[in-house]
Amino acid sequence: MDYIKVTVTILKGDCDTVCEMLSGMVSGFEIDDPSVIDDFVNSRESRWDYIEEGLYENPDRNSSVSFYLENGEEGERIFEKISAVLSTDSDGKYEIRCAEVKSEDWENNWKEFYKPFKIGKKLYLRPSWETINDTEGRTVLVMDPASSFGTGSHATTRLCMECLDSIDCQNANVLDMGCGSGILGVCAMLLGAGSTLFCDIEENAVKTAGDNAVINGIDKGRCAFLCGDVIKGQSIRQSVLKYGPYDIILANIVADVLKAMAPYFKEWLKKEGKLILSGIINERAEEVRLHFENMGFKVIESLSRDGWTMLLVTYI
Repeated sequence: MDYIKVTVTILKGDCDTVCEMLSGMVSGFEIDDPSVIDDFVNSRESRWDYIEEGLYENPDRNSSVSFYLENGEEGERIFEKISAVLSTDSDGKYEIRCAEVKSEDWENNWKEFYKPFKIGKKLYLRPSWETINDTEGRTVLVMDPASSFGTGSHATTRLCMECLDSIDCQNANVLDMGCGSGILGVCAMLLGAGSTLFCDIEENAVKTAGDNAVINGIDKGRCAFLCGDVIKGQSIRQSVLKYGPYDIILANIVADVLKAMAPYFKEWLKKEGKLILSGIINERAEEVRLHFENMGFKVIESLSRDGWTMLLVTYI
């Protein structure tokens, strides 16, 4: 089935008003609002180190709301209704554009950009629709972009996986903190870990991690899954502790969150256990290193790629 992408550029007013006007006629919206980006960046509650440069392109652009309709009679009927609603309260507020989207473009063309690739000496990552000819006996990890949250292609994730590839995971008890897709915890299990706790602040991430464990043939009886904010919630911290202590902790997040979690890592990690820290922009790597060293951790290794740094540390 083909689709029509409808974009409503808002010359006067706001996105919320348009979404409210069209609610009930459209099932979902894509919102482009430059003011939201500014609010996020300047919020004291936000923890971020890196903002995609594309979000700042043309900051004076008008906000817009986009949605998709079936390219057929039903889609035409809905579009006519939407046009009528917007024109009734228009007064030069809105500009409507349409673009045809082929279903094969939507569903399949992106796949050509995601191919199997090797990681370190032991790992081979592939999407589910690809086959590989592995003559080296590597451990194969299946991960699809459709599972969101992390597919191994970003430098921060690859650095963690390369580190896992280089250390002893046999029978380890692992904590994947901020698990996202679960790619790192699943990777640890495939490399011989005995058990893994997957923890994330997002419910869908925790569910996705469980799905990816199954896809990779991992017995979910050897895994545990928790959802919650360990920085704000004492009960979730106690739950994480209950499954510990951990031989390996994986944390691919951002610098400020890693620093805030440092006291908990100290409590959860076994003596001489391995803590893999990633999601650190190079400009803050020294700051994070000093923070953890001041708390009694020892940096074993530091690796950088594409502007990002990973630290492998232990607690002695």
